[in-house]
Amino acid sequence: MENGQINENDIQNKVIHKKKKQKMNNFTTIENETGLKKIKKNIEENNTNNSYEEPLPFDFLTENDYKEYESFANFFEDQFSKINIKDINNKINEIRNEGNSYFSNYLNSSDESDAERMEKGDQCDSVFKQTKEYNKNLKLINIKKNKRARLNIIVIKKKYIDNNSTVEEKGKEIKKNTIIISPLFMPVGTKCCIKGLIEEEVKQICNYIILSNTYHVSNIYDMTIFQKNKDINNFIRFPNSMLTDSGGFQMVSLSKRIKILEEGILFNNIYDSSVIKRNMEFLLKDETDCGKATESGEINKDIDLNEGEDILLTPEKSIQLQNMIGSDIIMALDDVRPATESDINKIEEATYRTNRWLERCIKSHGKKEDQTLFGIIQGGLHIDLRNKSMDFILRQKLNGYAIGGLCGGEKKKKFIEIINHCSNENNLKYNYLPINKCRYIMGIGYLMDILFCSILGYDMYDCVYPSRTARFNTALSYDGTLKLKQAKYKYDFTPLVKNCSCYVCNNYSKSFLHLLITKKNPVVNTLLTIHNIFFTLHFCYLMRVSIFSNKIDYFVTTALYNNFVIGYKNGNYKIPDSNMTDSDNTPVNNDPINICSNNTVVKETNGVSENYDYSANNLKNEFSTSKNDKINELIKRLPIWALEALKYANIELKF
Repeated sequence: MENGQINENDIQNKVIHKKKKQKMNNFTTIENETGLKKIKKNIEENNTNNSYEEPLPFDFLTENDYKEYESFANFFEDQFSKINIKDINNKINEIRNEGNSYFSNYLNSSDESDAERMEKGDQCDSVFKQTKEYNKNLKLINIKKNKRARLNIIVIKKKYIDNNSTVEEKGKEIKKNTIIISPLFMPVGTKCCIKGLIEEEVKQICNYIILSNTYHVSNIYDMTIFQKNKDINNFIRFPNSMLTDSGGFQMVSLSKRIKILEEGILFNNIYDSSVIKRNMEFLLKDETDCGKATESGEINKDIDLNEGEDILLTPEKSIQLQNMIGSDIIMALDDVRPATESDINKIEEATYRTNRWLERCIKSHGKKEDQTLFGIIQGGLHIDLRNKSMDFILRQKLNGYAIGGLCGGEKKKKFIEIINHCSNENNLKYNYLPINKCRYIMGIGYLMDILFCSILGYDMYDCVYPSRTARFNTALSYDGTLKLKQAKYKYDFTPLVKNCSCYVCNNYSKSFLHLLITKKNPVVNTLLTIHNIFFTLHFCYLMRVSIFSNKIDYFVTTALYNNFVIGYKNGNYKIPDSNMTDSDNTPVNNDPINICSNNTVVKETNGVSENYDYSANNLKNEFSTSKNDKINELIKRLPIWALEALKYANIELKF
């Protein structure tokens, strides 16, 4: 522009620039619209995907069932949480004399006098009443059974009192005991804490028992830390109960770094051996000022590292270390062999050594009133060796017993055979776990394993599975597992589990968790750990309500259908040992397997349940047809080992 005149070239340039800009805007708009259409299409495809089938709800449990169970749980909390555990026998007698309905199915409870009477051949019936002062920290009360499934109250004396929550209110009594209802799952915090969770999260989720490992804890922490904090409960400020494993399992997990001696287990240590050596010296000197750890638990960095040195863990040292750690339940050191060990001579040697080590553990146990010692039944997959182990260990009059040496890759048929035998109350005396003592199966964490063990009469389980599988981006669901890294979850805006009330399901979708995984955000491991532990504990809660309400048949049928039928269809559950051609899968004693529902009759064809005898009375309406079809489909899908387990447990499949 010169002297106010408009330059034609400038006008043309502006027009060209305007057209280019308009063209770019149009292209961007088209591109955005295309992207939105793609997203919308993906969402619609995800929403209309009919291949996914929702698991069945546990709607056979009514609102009244939950209310009655909560009233039951609150009653025992009110009656037993604030008393001195020494007076618990008198409290039980007082309630029974009042004719309380919760004790109408009362069986018995753990006490030394029970063991003495059972040794004489008497059964601990409901007429017998204990009057002696109770001098242990754990008391089991048998309340009822539904088929073989047990509902027990376990009272454990508290070590850590959360003052902020128990004594702030005027007139409120301090809770002296943790009240536990079995069956229960115990989350594992191998090194004193559950990986990925902070103290508040552990308190909110784990309201019963968590487990730590003596070998790992003794290699990391100076024992004076626990002594200066009274015990592990006070150290981690956990208001409920703690169980410590003896270190025997490391014979399997660290099998290439150990040597088994009669004296104990010789470890080629994976840690800085200076810490555990100092702890061993502390045991010998028995001096409270031993050790070089700071008040905060930090190890003196001036100490030379001795990784790879040999450390001998004896039964005596294992118990003494657990005494110093101060857990509520401690485990005897056992000789653990892999479940798949084929040399019966090695299994037999380990069984007898476990018995000898138990005697040494009992003699070394210096805190019998503050810590309950559990013995561990060994014997591999051989019932005769399991009997020999039980015959010896049950005579030691302990307050609880564990089944060890399983969940190591053995066939499910053998697994079911062993756990059924060890809890079968029709066996000879001392060839089944006592009904008035805690029954614990070590290493159980899969929901279906928890289910089968519970219907066969067990109380306690532990495993790293819920937290470890969370670190592999996997969430637990009623139909199996959700591998959230898969692309199909990118546009899935539903919670992990429908109607799950955990923090994660209330606040995050599968899509968001998938995004966190793809962006390698470590917070997803914490979120999935919270969900998986909560979900496993809630599964046990639903099972307890079902036992209490006499609806264990419905619970088992629904849980099995969700996994073996719906989970299998959805690709979320892989049926273990489903190959029927394996010789190990033939029925025990070649007995026919008949799992009957109230509407069906099962026939056997070549060892597999296939046909039903449908009658007109069974098919009066479409609803009953649907139920029969579901049961038919479930039985076809169940492998023989599962059918055998249902037969042992007297479970009737029904919806």
